[in-house]
Amino acid sequence: MLCTAFISSLFAVTPTTSVNAAGNTYYVDVAGSDSNNGTSLSMPFQTIQKAADTAQAGDTVYIRGGTYRETVTPANSGSAGSPITYQNYDGETVIVSGNDIVSGWTVDSGNIYKASMNWSLGAGNQIFVDGAMMDEARWPNQTGTLVQPTRATAGSGSNAAQIVDTSLPGGDDFWNGATLWVTGGAAWIAGTTTVSDYDAATKKLTVSTNYVGYGSSYYNIGSGNKYYLSGIKGALDTEKEWWYDSAASMLYLWSPGGGSPSSHVVEAKKRMNAIDLSGKAYVEIKGIQTTAATIKMDSLTNHCLLQDMISRYISHTKVNTPAYEQNGLGIILDGSYNGIRDSELAYSSGSLVSVRGAYNNVINSYIHDGGYVPSWEGLVNLQGANSLISHNTVSNAGRVTVYFYGSMSANEIQYNDISNAGWLTTDLGMLYGPNTDGQNTEIHHNLVHDSKAATAGVGIYLDNYTNNFIVHHNVTWNNLGLQFNNPSNYNLVYNNTSWTGASAVQAFGNVFGTDMYGDRIFNNIIKGYDAETAAYTVYGSNLTASPGFVNETARDYHLLSNSGAVDTGIVIPGITDGYVGSAPDIGAYEYGGTDWTAGHNFANPPSPAYTPPSTTYMNRVTNGGFEKGDLSGWTKTDANNAVTLLDGHWGKAANAGMSRSQFYGVKLSGGVDGVEQTITGLQPNTDYIAGGWLRTPAGETAELGVKGYGGADLSAASTSSTWTFKTIRFTTGASNTTATITFKKTSATGEAYVDDAGLVMAEPIVYQSLYTSDGFENGLSNWAAVQGKGTPSTSSAVTHSGSSSYVINEDMDAISQLFNASYNKIVKMWFYDNGSTTNMQMLGMVNDAASIRGIGVNTPTSTSKYVVRINGTYYATGATRTTGWHEFKWDYSSGTGLDMSIDGTIVNQQSGPASFDRITIGDLWSGSSNSAYFDDISIMDPSVPPSYTADDFESGLGNWTAVAGKGTPSLSTAQAHSGSYSYVIDQDMDVIAHSFTSSYNKIVTMWFYDNAADTSLQTIGDVNDSILTRALGVNTPTSATKYVTRLGSTYAATTVTRTTGWHEFKWDYTSGTKVDMYIDGTLVASPTGVTSFNQISMGDWWSSNTGLVYFDDVSIQ
Repeated sequence: MLCTAFISSLFAVTPTTSVNAAGNTYYVDVAGSDSNNGTSLSMPFQTIQKAADTAQAGDTVYIRGGTYRETVTPANSGSAGSPITYQNYDGETVIVSGNDIVSGWTVDSGNIYKASMNWSLGAGNQIFVDGAMMDEARWPNQTGTLVQPTRATAGSGSNAAQIVDTSLPGGDDFWNGATLWVTGGAAWIAGTTTVSDYDAATKKLTVSTNYVGYGSSYYNIGSGNKYYLSGIKGALDTEKEWWYDSAASMLYLWSPGGGSPSSHVVEAKKRMNAIDLSGKAYVEIKGIQTTAATIKMDSLTNHCLLQDMISRYISHTKVNTPAYEQNGLGIILDGSYNGIRDSELAYSSGSLVSVRGAYNNVINSYIHDGGYVPSWEGLVNLQGANSLISHNTVSNAGRVTVYFYGSMSANEIQYNDISNAGWLTTDLGMLYGPNTDGQNTEIHHNLVHDSKAATAGVGIYLDNYTNNFIVHHNVTWNNLGLQFNNPSNYNLVYNNTSWTGASAVQAFGNVFGTDMYGDRIFNNIIKGYDAETAAYTVYGSNLTASPGFVNETARDYHLLSNSGAVDTGIVIPGITDGYVGSAPDIGAYEYGGTDWTAGHNFANPPSPAYTPPSTTYMNRVTNGGFEKGDLSGWTKTDANNAVTLLDGHWGKAANAGMSRSQFYGVKLSGGVDGVEQTITGLQPNTDYIAGGWLRTPAGETAELGVKGYGGADLSAASTSSTWTFKTIRFTTGASNTTATITFKKTSATGEAYVDDAGLVMAEPIVYQSLYTSDGFENGLSNWAAVQGKGTPSTSSAVTHSGSSSYVINEDMDAISQLFNASYNKIVKMWFYDNGSTTNMQMLGMVNDAASIRGIGVNTPTSTSKYVVRINGTYYATGATRTTGWHEFKWDYSSGTGLDMSIDGTIVNQQSGPASFDRITIGDLWSGSSNSAYFDDISIMDPSVPPSYTADDFESGLGNWTAVAGKGTPSLSTAQAHSGSYSYVIDQDMDVIAHSFTSSYNKIVTMWFYDNAADTSLQTIGDVNDSILTRALGVNTPTSATKYVTRLGSTYAATTVTRTTGWHEFKWDYTSGTKVDMYIDGTLVASPTGVTSFNQISMGDWWSSNTGLVYFDDVSIQ
């Protein structure tokens, strides 16, 4: 706690006769009289309230030092330029107290004394001795602090209705009527209830069940839960404890050090409010202290300021039952254009300050030690719109330090030092919000560190159903960094440094558990992502290896000059503006850029100003989730019947509810009915995506639409009774900067429900390898690193073809490609498995944004079989793991579903999704670090000839022509490089060819199965310009032991030895000046003369020399 004398001197103000030329000056002194005129130091008022009844706009009230036991309620408001100012005189200590003195003490027994106290606040009773808060009589006795209290532990046999604890003192019924404080179940919050019976023989307390109103295992009492008991006289057994007998209006106290309380100042709380500014405007309170009471504003309060304040013991109630008594505590900053700055706020059983309304602010304040009866709310609560929480130090919370919830819009949380949340609870964030539409609320440039939660202590935590937050330039340590539980939409995560925990960005799904549409994660220094975040979000330019910090041990996460994060980020308008160098840096600090600090500074107070959010990819729809509880921003259309409905979706199924998330949705009814909103400020000639959720009862149709953008009206309809997400991609006209998004029910006379609208700039094409393949010969340039404690890399140790493959050689290591459209294609990849490994988690995943469709190894499911993953569930297949290369295949070509195959055998079939837009490969899970390899990823369209793709002969020889006079070509299943089929040469002279209408500078590969024991064989593959032969193969008259080249009509033996099995032949025409010819990755010839190709052939052209050999997997890239 800051020293009172220090703050008082810091806040000292020399009085003047008036603030404004027309204003009067009044004085207040506890030794004065309200019958005085108050206009001079010699004739002051006695109470602040007398001055508050008198002061008008422009007046100043100076208050002499002392304790004022009253609630100050100004009678009048100031005006713009002429506020009413209440200020401490000449730096003197002024305290407005909610307490009254308790006196008249007599001995009860021993060190326990009693005195009459004819008032009571019930559960809100609070007793102070010499300014320090005493403890209500309790067990175990308090030896800790408010947010780190001494607690007992529920033992074996404890359950929702009872606590069993062998250390409990007292005889039968001793604890009857006591209040039980307990963090039950998972210890998310604390609850209180009353002990109905105590059995001393069994050490069992019987309590009320469902004590916080939920009645589930997450909240019910169980073994290991922490608790304490209070509120009975029998527990008054040590100093600094009290008990109040409400029936007799008698206070009992064991004062500090023992002896009579008459030698101390004993006070009891009597008033809830120290200052009430409800309905007032332009009132300024400066340099005043409050104790044991709060300060209140309401929705009509405006332009009021609290400055240089010290407010302690702001709110208190010892209970938290289903009535949620802890909610709504603390200073209430409601209304508009109100503020608290340069102040200390300390001690509350719940919150210390709640910000509501619009354009309010909390600036440069030290906010600490609250939530000692922890409910959901935080030390700082934030709702409302366009408010600023800036340059504060927020620390020591029983649960959450900064909490946001409900209706919000474009608030700004910046430059705060936030620490030490979760002293009493678990599963929380230092900044935490569930079920909230932030409407582009920004959380930026904060230091977030040192969570004290025993489990799941997160830095910045957007829990399920939380949308539309912009999180950037934050630094977190000593806690899990960032968590975004799905559904999670339009949350933008940029330039954060989060270098702690096993997984720095993670998610956990609820209903709609794969929905993270619109979330973007770029330019962050993070240790990795979990599987859900990697699968469902758009991400890139993140650094998952240590970049080189100035002093990581000292938590100095500025970058060194040679850091890998310097100049390696991407430009993000509104986020990376003003970067230094050739590109923005990755992480929260720009090397050589403007430095920033966080937290309060009373010596040099900052003067920040609110800045509205503005960045690309933020959701442009106002009130898109309808969480304002009305149609603000929207216009009714057609039948004009649209209404918002309160129907919270948390815990409901996907086919239920009138809202899709949070609390409110819109009902359309009575024939054609709709709502629409025109979005301004768009860029011309730019791609955007409109999105929205719809649910329709049977027989109804509803649609999402876009119009007025410079093109034809567009719509996407739904007839599903399950909440269904629809999107529309459109391009604004050459001069159009607006678009109108619509929801409309178009049929019948029933109802339809709509919710969660969005409109964002469309993602550019990052990379798409359709009609080609990737063998990692050019490294990982086409891929984005998803996860890993190092940088994903290629290897030449084990390859399926060529000289490189992608190697997973560390715990968590994955890469991904994201496409800008969805496709009905066939995807193949080759996986090299060490079949004896029993601790491995590796997948290839090919799916859309709303699903997971994976093939691979997951030894927790099966150590001997390959697995498929369908969304969150693994299934063992019938395919046995073996060491070597294996083909994984996803066939979306039907357009109606998916066939998943391993080594040519279908292992799973799904009715959806019907297309894919992303590929992810690797190890996304911690706990295993075995090596494996992926290679030769290809994407094929069976309807396109091999000129642009690959042919594995699974669909026959339709792409090929039998060369006249060279036999009847056929397929075989005896040998296959992949799948089930290959082209077999099983007769004397047997050739197929494909001619192209154009010439190409591309790479052609084909696989050849050789029987090396056959010494009478002539078979080649040839890729040429239809004039000069450029062939690879076997010609035993030239060499019976080596593979050969044929250039024109000349054969030459290579250095590559013939062996039985599959071999890769490769022709590389990409130079445009020659062709490089390879066998199994070895360059065997580089002839000039032919610079491109227009023909491929393979087979046995010659009579007499024949044998049984095969060709397979011809690809062009």
